[in-house]
Amino acid sequence: MRITYNMTANTVLRNLSNNLTRIEKLQDQLSSGKKVSRPSDDPLATIKIMEYRTTLSANSQYTRNTDFLKTELEVADKSLQDISSTLNRVKTLAVRGASESLPQSSRDAIAEELDQLIDHLIQVANTDVSGKYIFGGYRTTIPPLERQGDVINYRGDNNVRMVEISKDVTIETTPTGKTLFVDTGMFEHLISLKNALLGGDTSQINEEMGNLDKIMDRVNAENSSLGARLSRIEFNSNLISDKNVRYTDLLSKQEDIEIEDVVLKLYSQQNIYQASLIAAARVLQPSLIDHLG
Repeated sequence: MRITYNMTANTVLRNLSNNLTRIEKLQDQLSSGKKVSRPSDDPLATIKIMEYRTTLSANSQYTRNTDFLKTELEVADKSLQDISSTLNRVKTLAVRGASESLPQSSRDAIAEELDQLIDHLIQVANTDVSGKYIFGGYRTTIPPLERQGDVINYRGDNNVRMVEISKDVTIETTPTGKTLFVDTGMFEHLISLKNALLGGDTSQINEEMGNLDKIMDRVNAENSSLGARLSRIEFNSNLISDKNVRYTDLLSKQEDIEIEDVVLKLYSQQNIYQASLIAAARVLQPSLIDHLG
């Protein structure tokens, strides 16, 4: 096979172009600090980079969800502790009021304090976090409880809000007011206790004390459940943090350059290019024999 001048020239020019492409790629890497500027640079690395970034982005959302949920559960936990403490006070008052020897004026005073405690419980039930009421189910924009005389109305719903805290893992937020207040008949029994105190009905007072014990058991059970959820999200949060560290490291290895290594490669490639230019200048000078050929 006869090697012509044009064939040689094309080969030399192609090699020079390839050298320039490699230099430009190394310069791009130094400028961006990244190994991969476009998918064609390294398709396999690009797939891995996209996977790591997608995971880290999802984890970022899970972390935001977890932070908000943790705040809400902590507020709910304190609220239920407050409710439990208030109900304990009600129980103490009821025990006093059930005494046959207690004068009616004292029962009237106890009933007045109980009425104030009912108002306090309603206030706690209407607790909000960043303007969202936590015991109203999906209805978070209005206070779940409203008092009209001796009637306390629940204005929320029975839907338990769920939050995704990691892939395929969701967790309940706070119990609804229906669970805490409606299903237990909390306020109906408290109003009944108040009326029994005002009427001096010690038999009814004793009956309501039994109901009060059941209500307190339910509140304490819900509080224990909240504590378990707080522990779970704390554990999950630590898992996500550990995963973020691993994936951030993997992402860095795939896309971040080693500056010293790239500088050395660029220096070497520039030397090769300069040497190629000198060689090309000699090869591309056509001789008389080439023309005659």
